[in-house]
Amino acid sequence: MAVNPVTNKIYVVDTGTFTVTVIDGATNTRTSIVLDTAGNPQAIAVNPVTNKIYVANFNVGTVNVIDGATNAISSLNVGTFPVAVAVNPVTNRIYVANQGSNTVTVINGATNAATVTVGTSPHAIAVNPVTNKIYVANENTNNVTVIDGLTNTTTTVSVGSIPMAIALNP
Repeated sequence: MAVNPVTNKIYVVDTGTFTVTVIDGATNTRTSIVLDTAGNPQAIAVNPVTNKIYVANFNVGTVNVIDGATNAISSLNVGTFPVAVAVNPVTNRIYVANQGSNTVTVINGATNAATVTVGTSPHAIAVNPVTNKIYVANENTNNVTVIDGLTNTTTTVSVGSIPMAIALNP
């Protein structure tokens, strides 16, 4: 689930129906946005500055980009088995953890994408918009990859066994 505090809309990934449910926070009315039925949507994030919503589709290696004003959908190719997505609204960069290809796809919200290699089986991702650092929990290498959001260079920090989630306090 993701929230756009600017528009007061809540976005819920409905994996079983291949949709995103949009809830209006003021009225609790809802609408549905139909995604690729082969996609198996796994994760969602919102950029409140651009009013774009990003949905990672595990089975097909894509991210759907939803225009929050019109609900129009476009699609971007990313790595294999995208399982997590996070947004830095300050830099308009979107980070997609691709579990199957051991990469993070860095999407420039205005233009294209680049790929950064991380540890084995990245499972979760978090962005610190203050420091412009991205943290990726790598399930099978028991570490966290730290990506510099300016240069896409990486460092690795060892953690406990099988890290599955990550959060930060900016």
